[in-house]
Amino acid sequence: MNEESAKVKETYEEQINEAIQDLKTPGKRKKQIPNLLTASRLLSPLLIIPAALTGATTFAAISAAIFGATDLVDGHLARKWDAKSALGADLDAFTDKIFAGTLLIAGAIFNPVLIANIALEMAIAGVNIKQKLSGNESGSTLIGKAKTWVLFALGGLGVIAPAIELSPALIPGLALATAGLQGATILSYLNKYNWFQQPTEKKQVKKTSHIQTPSEEQKTEYTKSLSYQPRPICVNNTELEQLA
Repeated sequence: MNEESAKVKETYEEQINEAIQDLKTPGKRKKQIPNLLTASRLLSPLLIIPAALTGATTFAAISAAIFGATDLVDGHLARKWDAKSALGADLDAFTDKIFAGTLLIAGAIFNPVLIANIALEMAIAGVNIKQKLSGNESGSTLIGKAKTWVLFALGGLGVIAPAIELSPALIPGLALATAGLQGATILSYLNKYNWFQQPTEKKQVKKTSHIQTPSEEQKTEYTKSLSYQPRPICVNNTELEQLA
């Protein structure tokens, strides 16, 4: 584990410990309700995928609707109660990926065309994870947010498709449009994280980032060296004659 990854791990451990302490403190528990709602989406694969595999389409659809509702409620409550946090933002992004992947996997059971969308979503997750482990800030873009909601719609339709009558071209067409958005999302993230920057430019940025500011003592010594002037040697005529 490199230094950047270790720092990221340490930061998350501190944030999680702080959240646990809030849950143990009666006056601060309310602050963690949005995070608990967000974390509940981690349970979605355990309910939706088995339901889809066993043909319990109604249960899978209801579960998907409930988990989807938490994505709307958690952010609203966090803003309302002034409970926004870095942990909540990262947790929301992570659970969104889990929930979207769950819907796509469940939908792919009946619509194999969704496998391509799963692969693209894994690529997007890989870009963000690499950025985060490098010690840099990661975050969604406007295209990424739009893609997420279209992805939810695609996965939801894939889940309920066996129970309702849909046009045969609806899901493949939506899957193709979603793939286009996913591709645009990857490009927007790569551009945001400066992955298209030339190697020479990256090296220059790396060099300048390690320049250290001189200390006050160093500044004083440098000033003295500039202000120092050697004293002239005065020799009278007699001394010059003796030297000659």
